[in-house]
Amino acid sequence: MATGRALERMRLDAHLDPPLSDRTVVMGGVRLVDPLEQHLLDQSGIEQLTVDDLRNMTPAVFAQLDRLNRIVDKIYVHIDMDVLDPREVMAHQNKVPNGPSSEQLAALFEQIFSRYPKASAIGFATIPSPDEGGLAIAGVNRMIQGAVRGVKAREARR
Repeated sequence: MATGRALERMRLDAHLDPPLSDRTVVMGGVRLVDPLEQHLLDQSGIEQLTVDDLRNMTPAVFAQLDRLNRIVDKIYVHIDMDVLDPREVMAHQNKVPNGPSSEQLAALFEQIFSRYPKASAIGFATIPSPDEGGLAIAGVNRMIQGAVRGVKAREARR
């Protein structure tokens, strides 16, 4: 949607016009795509990071963030909850095996928000409902806390 490939009305309602350039988008942990989505990704200039990149905070993650830091005014981190390990999003309709844990992503977000002053926002989508035992919400809270720790560390260095 943000790059202008789908749901144009929603993009315009969000005042995201013009669409984002592919080079300003990095997708991480993508594991569930239909053939049309895969074709669109293959034809795009959107960079991707693997689950292992996210889980292990590999140099590829920080290379992409360094690249974004050079070309954008703000870095927005967006999480579709189906990226997580299915044990944390049991009620999610699109859960896929081998996702990172919320703890792993919290550690990553702490690093992102600590290292990159342009990291300005974090958002979550597709939080499953019902959320038996509150596992998904607990995961969201963990990831938010990681981002907040990163912002606090960044502020402390000022």
